[in-house]
Amino acid sequence: MSEKRYFKLTASLQGSEKFYLWLFDEIVKQKDYDENKIMEHSGRKKNTAWFSMAKKRLYNLLLKSMENYHAAALPEVKSHLHRAYFLYGKELYEQCRKVLDKAKKIAKENDLHWALLEIYRHAEMDLALKKFDPQWIEKIMEEELEEISLIQNTKIYRDLYYRLGVYYYRYGIARDKKHFAEIEKIIRNKYLKDESLAKTYEAKLKFYDTHALYAQIKGNATDACRHFTSSLRHMEEHPQKIKANLFYYITCLSNVLVACSNSNQYDKVSFFIGKLEKLNFIVTSQQIRPRFFWVLYYHKLNYLNSMGWFDKSNQTLKTVLSELPLYEERLNDFEKVNLFGHIAISFFGTGNFHQCISWLNRIRDEIHFAIRQDFENFLRLFYILAHYEAGHIDILPSLILSFYRFLHKKEQIYKFETILIYFFRNELPKINTQKELIPVFQKLKNELLPLEKDEYEKNAFEYFDYISWLESKIENKTFAEVVRRKIADTDGQKDLARS
Repeated sequence: MSEKRYFKLTASLQGSEKFYLWLFDEIVKQKDYDENKIMEHSGRKKNTAWFSMAKKRLYNLLLKSMENYHAAALPEVKSHLHRAYFLYGKELYEQCRKVLDKAKKIAKENDLHWALLEIYRHAEMDLALKKFDPQWIEKIMEEELEEISLIQNTKIYRDLYYRLGVYYYRYGIARDKKHFAEIEKIIRNKYLKDESLAKTYEAKLKFYDTHALYAQIKGNATDACRHFTSSLRHMEEHPQKIKANLFYYITCLSNVLVACSNSNQYDKVSFFIGKLEKLNFIVTSQQIRPRFFWVLYYHKLNYLNSMGWFDKSNQTLKTVLSELPLYEERLNDFEKVNLFGHIAISFFGTGNFHQCISWLNRIRDEIHFAIRQDFENFLRLFYILAHYEAGHIDILPSLILSFYRFLHKKEQIYKFETILIYFFRNELPKINTQKELIPVFQKLKNELLPLEKDEYEKNAFEYFDYISWLESKIENKTFAEVVRRKIADTDGQKDLARS
């Protein structure tokens, strides 16, 4: 049941609230909000005083309805606590204790350590003191100490994860030795060496996720996939946690998909996309739906593009572009950049370079925030490739100069970028015929190939298959054909290895 339907159902059951249900419908059906029209339809006199009060009442009804709609474990625990305090005040101590036991059971099942502290420190301790039960008092103090220890344990793992996360979202995959000392210090922490030290559900999640994040930063996608899969498995072993936080489960699936895709484990990518698609009719919350839309179609486009199935990718694009207006305002800039980037790659793969450039321009013109430097490098370079393919040779010099200045300012001129900038500035302008292009592209390919195995340079190839693009030029084939052939060759090698 959707949020809107739930509100209308609950409001309709209360006769006194039917006017506010009418007001809600009037507001919802308006394309452009107009208070005067609503007041006219109401049949009441045009007086902003009563209308302001009605809006305030509707607002509070909506909040109360949504509170009930999204009710989870914490509100239930609080409700039991309120009942316990009431029963305690009425000196109904046995009933009070039974209610507290229920509250503790729910809190323990859901790792609500802060709620347990309140139960131990106040409600239960007051009861134990009232009954003057020394053994019970000692037990409460021990349990309270245990909860404090679990909270501290969770905080340790949370802090380690966020420290590494700050680095990742600032720089992305490491390509500079000077940053390695900082991340190595984090991963050598004793709490990340032994999984058994993680005592809570969240602490274990952060243990796996921190190791996965470290592997991603180092460019070890296989290890990242393994650790993120452990995190997902841990969640699926606690289905009540998924129900309580579906948003986090979707994010966890997204993390697994990124790592599996980067390690070319496409059979796993297909499997996990299937898991996502099964959630399509379960995710009804308007709060989670935009995130789900992004995760599903970002990974679906990435998978189809990586396989060289650009025709299928463009079929998926029809759904993406039709649904995007429903969710675009609710997507953050990071999500928009990544989704628009994959839309651009989809158009690039079918040779629709003008649409590709159009979506890259949307990123350049509409989104202003500090995205990860590795991804920004890719976007700027891919923009040059798209204009080259579109035949906009006259603007290439200015784009290349702009790219060089950007890298110089960021102090990020690595071998990969240096080779490509030299090619576009010095080699390409000398070419006069198509025949002359082939040896030049072959030379460029030979220079880039060793970098795919370089510890620091290999990460530049994460977002786009530059080698396949060069091979398409050398062999006079489409980019899609070359990508599909390489995937088929890789699958054939895997089959031989298994036999």
